[in-house]
Amino acid sequence: MKIELVPLIELPTFKFPDLNEITDIDDKNRLLIERNYSEVKNLKPFNEHQYKLSEISYADLKKAIELHVSDLPITDSCAFFGGYGLKINDKFVLFPQCCGLLSEINNWKKILNENFEPFYLSECHPSPKFKKEGNEVIIECDSTYEAFYPRTESVIKVDYETLTLAIKNVCAELEEISEKLDTFNAEYGTESVSENLIWKE
Repeated sequence: MKIELVPLIELPTFKFPDLNEITDIDDKNRLLIERNYSEVKNLKPFNEHQYKLSEISYADLKKAIELHVSDLPITDSCAFFGGYGLKINDKFVLFPQCCGLLSEINNWKKILNENFEPFYLSECHPSPKFKKEGNEVIIECDSTYEAFYPRTESVIKVDYETLTLAIKNVCAELEEISEKLDTFNAEYGTESVSENLIWKE
């Protein structure tokens, strides 16, 4: 079993008034991305509107920070919207849900403790539930009250050791991206842009 956790970001956009009349949401989102970002338009979105964080160029990362933080002090901002897609054998089986944040990596890291207690992701809804049974992590995706999008299997089972390796790998990937984000520290008057936009508890 091959398991991968993929950091996905929902890019913030400035809402141009002249696009308000467009009723097709996909067309509108595509135009917003094209107007706000220089290179993202050449990337393939996942789950219709989420992009691989590692594929965002330096210039577009800078724009994403500007639009996400807006006129707030960066310390008052939440982490980037998005989360972590779970791939098994090169196929996505779980995507970040509504209101998910990149800071949910702190939830995933709970799994590194082999005796972790069952938990939900802290921000997104609906949220999968994670629990450990023997050598497997059971991910329950209960759509009783709110449907997962796209449609998701109600139970996903993954090998514990393989999943922990995937979590360690994605943390290493996030550390590399954090170095890029932290080149903007002085501009935002903070010791770490990445601490606020990725790692914030």
